[in-house]
Amino acid sequence: MTCNFLMCGAAALPLLLALPANAQDNVPEGDPITVEAVTLHPSAGLMNDHVHDGGEFMIGLRYTRQAFDGPNRSGTDEISDADILTAGYTRRATSMTMDMVMLDLMFAPSDNLTLMVMPHWMRHEMTMVGIDPMAGMDMGHGGMDHGDMDMGHGGHHSLGFGQTMTHATEGFGDTLVSASFKFADTPALKAHGTLGVWLPTGAVDRRNGDGTFVHYGMQGGSGTLDIEPMLTVSGGGTGAFGWGAQASYRYRTSDANDSGFAFGDRAMVTGWTSYRASNAVSLTGRLALESEGAIVGHYNGPHNHSAPSDRQENYGGDVVLAALGANFALPVGGAMRPQLGLEAGVPIYQDLNGIQVPQDWRLSVSLSQTF
Repeated sequence: MTCNFLMCGAAALPLLLALPANAQDNVPEGDPITVEAVTLHPSAGLMNDHVHDGGEFMIGLRYTRQAFDGPNRSGTDEISDADILTAGYTRRATSMTMDMVMLDLMFAPSDNLTLMVMPHWMRHEMTMVGIDPMAGMDMGHGGMDHGDMDMGHGGHHSLGFGQTMTHATEGFGDTLVSASFKFADTPALKAHGTLGVWLPTGAVDRRNGDGTFVHYGMQGGSGTLDIEPMLTVSGGGTGAFGWGAQASYRYRTSDANDSGFAFGDRAMVTGWTSYRASNAVSLTGRLALESEGAIVGHYNGPHNHSAPSDRQENYGGDVVLAALGANFALPVGGAMRPQLGLEAGVPIYQDLNGIQVPQDWRLSVSLSQTF
């Protein structure tokens, strides 16, 4: 299970520059919010992006929505319904949303070690459309064997040409447990390494109303124990402008879960810049390369082959994401004020495995409090 990288030198991704804003300083002179002010968390769309001093505890809540929409793609090109039909599919996805709610619990037993637990709750919703002009014309005549073509989705044995259907799954996802080790901590340079373990607490056996498995991408978790090492560096904390970079690799330790398959490994490299507009507001710009391998293995029970999302080769690929964000120190509490983070991103390049509905946009919102 390996990732197909868009470029070997992705660690040198160019950084986006956030434009200054005419924000006013809401904090009295001599009353700092925190040591690192609102640049403590560089992006609402990143995990394990910071560490804490010994004895500190943080609780946070994070919400992310990923929206997928538009004509299906194969590689970097749009693919027509006629070509999807020729490839052997009678329906395709027109849109999908993936919502994630994450609880961040962090504790630093010492200045050099920060521990984190992050449970997930997830919801997937997908809309399908029938693309076979002949769909339903032979129903009741006993002339064709549909095999595993449409034996699911709440009992719908056929989706007529142009007809749409929306279905959803929801529940707990996998749980991330991690330990971050501080390598450098100076005003000019900060660096820490993280070893994360994804516990397979999300379901991988969700089924349709007729007993067939749902699309692979609508399961709640991976079903495998995943190891994710990560390195994060940042600098420029002494001035108005800052910078940072992070690289990670999520490795699936098994080639199959209890349902017979495993998601591909996932690599991510990102770089960002930040601008401190005031003691209470900072702006961020970020570029990220995300690369994920195709699914390996195969469902070991009844499942469909009627849509690209039913087959494992139509998952993974390379995506370059551009995102802008802002962090706000809320005007409540004392020196350690709650921090609100927002980030919106759009893909500027997609090279997708097989046939997929492309990603359209992504939104992340985070709220955290350090004690």
